[in-house]
Amino acid sequence: MPNLVRSLTIINMNLNFSRWHKHSDPGIAPAGAVVFLHGMGGTGQIWRPIAAALEEEWDCIAPDQRGHGGSRPVPESERERFHAEDYAKDVSELLESLGIAHYWIVGHSMGVRTALALARREPEKTAGITAIDIGVTSDWGGGIGIPLADFIQTLPETFPDRTSMRSHLFARCPDPAIAQYLSAVARNIGKKTPEEPEAWVFPFEHAALVKTIHQAHRAPLRDWLLECLGHGIPVEFLRGADSKVWKKEEFEEQKSTIRHPLLQFHEWEGCGHGLPFEQRARFTTHLRSVLRNSVRLTGQ
Repeated sequence: MPNLVRSLTIINMNLNFSRWHKHSDPGIAPAGAVVFLHGMGGTGQIWRPIAAALEEEWDCIAPDQRGHGGSRPVPESERERFHAEDYAKDVSELLESLGIAHYWIVGHSMGVRTALALARREPEKTAGITAIDIGVTSDWGGGIGIPLADFIQTLPETFPDRTSMRSHLFARCPDPAIAQYLSAVARNIGKKTPEEPEAWVFPFEHAALVKTIHQAHRAPLRDWLLECLGHGIPVEFLRGADSKVWKKEEFEEQKSTIRHPLLQFHEWEGCGHGLPFEQRARFTTHLRSVLRNSVRLTGQ
């Protein structure tokens, strides 16, 4: 039976994570693993359906990044630190505490920034990167970063029901794919008392997301990418053809100007920013093939 390990680990801050693998002994640390890094506003649990198809072969680890999910509240000493390198430090120390010595990183959206920061921090441990729907030379979120920050800043902490929450998201969020993503991760926490209405909440600190967006421009992703490639780390970028976050022209410009034998760019039709979740079966098949063919991960 696949084994689920979920706990709180005290590292740079309290970082909650999910871990799925086939071993009956949770203390076993396989040589290779897949580290899943969610996008802004998500949690590690969003990767569960994908990990379910991989856990028989791979040790799948999905942390809630700082300010998200169970990795809240952020300690007072860290309240202003939401740079990609801060996120990467958390994940690095988590993996070290678990004894994970070698891994492939899958990053979606904001998770791409964490992935590149983590890989340049630990190139000898990084087998490769699958970077999903965010570029390395464009404005944050294809230019929707500041509107998104403004939206998050005014987003109510709770909603009385799912219908009103979805109406608010799709009417005001600057990208419908992000609205759908936020709708998917929201949770009903029920009633505290019989007299109170139900409460739908989001699994993140609003202020943390706003600070993350405003600090994103400080991450020199192109330089980090070139550094990773220089260390022999293969990197693939996947873009949803309907994405409004990674604009088509920016994707084509990066594809044509950043060239390296270990770098690949792929565009998938029929999906947008939520590529791995909109086309889950195809993405899982693709990722399984990538992992099996990774010389740095399998040693073959």
